[in-house]
Amino acid sequence: MFGLAPAPELSRSGQVWFNVAYPLSLADLRGRLVILDFWTACCVNCLHILPVLQTLEETFGESLVVIGVHSPKYLAERDPKCLANAICRLGIRHPVIHDPDFCLWRAYGICAWPTLVFIGPDGKVVGELQGEPITERLLAGVGRMIRQWRQEGVPRPTP
Repeated sequence: MFGLAPAPELSRSGQVWFNVAYPLSLADLRGRLVILDFWTACCVNCLHILPVLQTLEETFGESLVVIGVHSPKYLAERDPKCLANAICRLGIRHPVIHDPDFCLWRAYGICAWPTLVFIGPDGKVVGELQGEPITERLLAGVGRMIRQWRQEGVPRPTP
């Protein structure tokens, strides 16, 4: 047992997903550490986190997946075309869920941009972090979690 509460399902009807061929479910992500990045394209602090997330993805490869959850602050950001332009402009390569109605925001109990939510390989929430993380501490903490889970025999994720 890694977390205490099962993570709310990610895939919901009416959502628009970017950078993936089909919407991902928690079952698709079993065996990995999932980091949900609750962000909005107009938040400078949210933009500062993007290079940190890219470093995590490059460092931990198949053991980790980052999914952006775009929860727009302003009306103009609700347009999926505007989000698609922001994703392209910012060079975001990880999957992004457009959450203009704040369904996932509410389901995960988020109250600030940016917030990172960590979901263990068993599909349970193991924690969250609000604000901009200290890169070195985040890398070290994620590395420790992944090593511990591998030592405990957590099955490796499928591609």
